[in-house]
Amino acid sequence: MPRLNPADRMTVLLRKQEQIANQLKQLKSREKDTERKADTRRKVIAGALALEHMERHPGSEFSKVLFSLINEFVEPRSRHLFAFLPKGDSTPAGAPADDGAPAVPGAPSIAAAARATTAPR
Repeated sequence: MPRLNPADRMTVLLRKQEQIANQLKQLKSREKDTERKADTRRKVIAGALALEHMERHPGSEFSKVLFSLINEFVEPRSRHLFAFLPKGDSTPAGAPADDGAPAVPGAPSIAAAARATTAPR
């Protein structure tokens, strides 16, 4: 192979540099996707565990706090995913219920709600 003049050699090296930069960009993108998927999976598992605890121990302090948080912060467009939530929450955000703790529905209603919202259509 003949020797390249300095200008052609620079062009070849710049092209290689671009290729390497693109490869690095793809690797970083894959790594970011993997991290995002792991984070989503972690959240799904933690949420499932929290809802399972709420179902099995509806009177626990954790269940009361979780119910209160879900009731307060779930957007109206997503409330249907939590069938155990009241349909129309008339309590202003941040205001406690009558006795300071919301009534957590019993385990059968949470289980039924979970089956209703996850049943195939």
